[in-house]
Amino acid sequence: MIKMSVAIYFLSMFECLVSAYALADTIEIDSIKYTSSIIETGAGQPTIIASDINADDYQDVIIANASDNNIITYLSDGKGTLNRGGSFAAGDSPSGLAISNINADGHVDVVVANHETSYITLLFGRGDGTFVEPSHSPLNINVKPHPHVVKLSDLDGDETPDLIVDNRNHHGLLVLKGLSKGGFKTPGTVIDAGGDPYRGFAVGDINNDGFEDMVTPNQRDIGVLLNTGDKQMRFSLSKLVLSESPFVIELADMNGDGNHDVIVATNGSVITIMLGDGRGNFLKAAKSEINASTGAKQIATCDINGDGIDDALISSWSGEVLAILGSKSSFDAINFKHPQIQNPWSLAILDINQDGKSDFVIGDGDSKRAAVYVSVIEL
Repeated sequence: MIKMSVAIYFLSMFECLVSAYALADTIEIDSIKYTSSIIETGAGQPTIIASDINADDYQDVIIANASDNNIITYLSDGKGTLNRGGSFAAGDSPSGLAISNINADGHVDVVVANHETSYITLLFGRGDGTFVEPSHSPLNINVKPHPHVVKLSDLDGDETPDLIVDNRNHHGLLVLKGLSKGGFKTPGTVIDAGGDPYRGFAVGDINNDGFEDMVTPNQRDIGVLLNTGDKQMRFSLSKLVLSESPFVIELADMNGDGNHDVIVATNGSVITIMLGDGRGNFLKAAKSEINASTGAKQIATCDINGDGIDDALISSWSGEVLAILGSKSSFDAINFKHPQIQNPWSLAILDINQDGKSDFVIGDGDSKRAAVYVSVIEL
């Protein structure tokens, strides 16, 4: 395996060295060895999310299957194995998942974006790994042309999760205030994002004021939406122009300075990381561009190598997954493929074997398979 190092000069320069590539079901990332196994999923392009859904202190996995109109749960045994749990109806064409305790009963609940519809589906967790759809679901939100991505975040500071959905025809995001018993106030408010956030958006406190902000990948730029902090869910908009059209976006602290940085993938072959200054700005002078495979689909972030700094995994329809390791001084990037995952679509990062290291699940967009990579515990 050859590594690609991308040196970040925080003033204005970056330097790309050599690309890394591995085709195997066993890989190594920053001296951490991973073995892989395959789990069977449902049909259709998957969406994957991780959380402890049965209150045993182990992180589990939920996979939405777009063609089967359901979600399937996979429960962790805490020793490195995901065991298939139950299957639960999730409305037509589930294409996005968000999790939180939305009805304040202490259990993990799920909100589903239903592609090619005008509604979302709510699934309340029972705390034992099973879910039930409440009477007020599905919820018609009347977004155009249809919902792709949903997020849950407390935008107004009332300690109740609010719902955020992409609303492309109105060039923005639809925000619905969370209600105390797991509902959302309709019709909601459209937040102008300055463009068409086709494949989602990211949420985080960009300017460190204690309120959640948002960023969107528009057709020609990034929309930066800063929460005004007046608890009315109002946002100020600025735009950050890129040389290539952004497709998918995420926020993470990639250099360990305590500020959110932005990671942007295009449908081309460029991944851009711009460092945040903690005041709501992303600095082009502190930008890194990393060559990657074409067809990026999703970004997941977490501290993969245990150094206290966020890292990123990026799936690509062309067949590769890119791991970018954050650092105070330089980024390392590693490409890898799994021989049974031809079109990596969705992914999630979690600790399956309780060794304190991040494991990950990668769903195939063109088969009923997902690869589970678990770190090898050194004895």
